[in-house]
Amino acid sequence: MGMISKLDAINHMLLMAGESTVDNLDDLGGVDTGVCQGVLDRTLTDFQFRGLANNKFMKKYNLDTRGQVVLGSNVLSAELISDHINTESYRIIGVARSTDDSDSSTQYLFNVTDQTDLWAASKDYHVEMVVKVGWKDMDTVVQRAIMSQSARQYQMIVQGDVQSDRYLQELEVLFTTRGKNSDIDDKRRTIFGSGTAKLREIHNRSGSNDPSRFRYWRTS
Repeated sequence: MGMISKLDAINHMLLMAGESTVDNLDDLGGVDTGVCQGVLDRTLTDFQFRGLANNKFMKKYNLDTRGQVVLGSNVLSAELISDHINTESYRIIGVARSTDDSDSSTQYLFNVTDQTDLWAASKDYHVEMVVKVGWKDMDTVVQRAIMSQSARQYQMIVQGDVQSDRYLQELEVLFTTRGKNSDIDDKRRTIFGSGTAKLREIHNRSGSNDPSRFRYWRTS
């Protein structure tokens, strides 16, 4: 849980644009403060798209009967990472689909290869998901990065001052770098483990010490 409140973040954005702060979020009062909160919420979602330590995970599904693989709500993206082949010998690609266009819509796994949302029973489907989490669930250093990005965007919307944008750009780069570095540390990742699931499989595969593979080699 982060130490920066949403009210503090919005007041920082207002100050960076040369505007007065507000006392609470219950009565923002005014178009500018409403826009300010909208920018913060959008930046919060954008920052989570690629996945953070606290919103990206893998989950296994196994159906008792043929049907939908329900992923839940607030799913930003999902990908089927286990290997499955259809009747025509094509690899099945699975992604997230929504039941409707609302923000709280239930997501399910969609078979792009066969164009269906129905999956066979008694099979293990491993899915990598990125879900949307709230402001308070962000780490403090990530909150600061989001706040810097939001402040720069808001300033350009309401003021459009070039000199202020340069200053806010430097802050954005600084705190965004710190936020990403902190998230990488939380994930305990190295350059060998930060790629896709397929690349990690290749790196982690076991070697072979079968002598018969080297019986024709010469050392002299």
